[in-house]
Amino acid sequence: MDKTPGNRIVHLVSFNIPYPPDYGGIIDVFYKISALKKQGVGVILHCFSYGRSRSRTLERECLRVHYYRRELNLFHLFRREPFIVLSRKNNLLLKNLSTDNNPIIFEGLHTTHYLDDPALAGRITMVRTHNIEHVYYRNLASTEKNPFRKYYYNSEARKLERYEPRLADASYLLSISPGDTEYFSSRYGNAVFIGPFHPGDGCCAIEGIGDYVLMHGDFSTAENNAAALYILKEVAPKWKHRTVIAGKRPSAELSGVAASLRHVKMVSNPSMNQMNELIANAQVCLLNASQPTGMKLKLINALCNGRHVVASPAVVAGTNLGSLCNIALEPEDWLTITDRLMKQKFTDEQIKQRSHLLSEVADNAINARRIIESLNSYTPEN
Repeated sequence: MDKTPGNRIVHLVSFNIPYPPDYGGIIDVFYKISALKKQGVGVILHCFSYGRSRSRTLERECLRVHYYRRELNLFHLFRREPFIVLSRKNNLLLKNLSTDNNPIIFEGLHTTHYLDDPALAGRITMVRTHNIEHVYYRNLASTEKNPFRKYYYNSEARKLERYEPRLADASYLLSISPGDTEYFSSRYGNAVFIGPFHPGDGCCAIEGIGDYVLMHGDFSTAENNAAALYILKEVAPKWKHRTVIAGKRPSAELSGVAASLRHVKMVSNPSMNQMNELIANAQVCLLNASQPTGMKLKLINALCNGRHVVASPAVVAGTNLGSLCNIALEPEDWLTITDRLMKQKFTDEQIKQRSHLLSEVADNAINARRIIESLNSYTPEN
């Protein structure tokens, strides 16, 4: 029998191996496991393997870890069920989930193929919603230039919109932002707000003034790549501030545009420590996005570890954190706000204000306790 310091064991089904925690959704999964463990909840982890190796760190954090191969069969593209869901159908997963009656947390719509399976009838089931997925995929399509990827994203968006009502079968939806909670509650009535899990602990920003502007993100996604290109083409040429663009897998176009500007430096594929240092030492962090759903982990990271933040409206939409950022809509806004903030000391008072609001939205211990409270209060009548 599994041993855990608390009185609760949960299964957690992850869409990928959540280590190393180096991009948005995976960061949330890994630090959720860690936070639950600190609250005395033992996690039996089930994760799909593609492009990542087995992890001894996860095996230390969890009671057990089961790995499954993601079935990337192209024929799945012609099925009615979304590809991101069907490719994570695995009979061994269902068998392993059926060995006891412990609650199950499905990470993302991706892992919910067995949500309504008769073998799991009567179980407490939670789905962590990282985004409104069909909106997310539709926006991916709008920024994608490759015609085949654009077709795939649009097709997947239609399938995800049809599939989404299955979420009504969950005991709870653990929505990552206040805005998403309102959306899911209005449709399915079973959503609770559980803010993002992350490596930070309150606001650890450094007082004073830095000497460069930073824009960071995972540039392998079309949205983040387009957002960075917008800043480099429409805004950065108009100032002389030292500017750093840092993130995973920047495109050749993004690297080329950065290289053409003498005051811009590209840092490709930085380590987690290097990224944290870049954020901590910057004077201004620029956060640009077109996706208004979910919670941007780069926003949480910038608010926990960085100084001044300038963000587009989509970054803060539905987060309750907009008051901690300077909002820019047009290129002139990005320019004038950044010029002003480059001369403005970041103060202890601003750190205290951030810490207060971040504790309401993105405190790992509080969010873990919210999950536990939902587990403890659940009755079948819910």
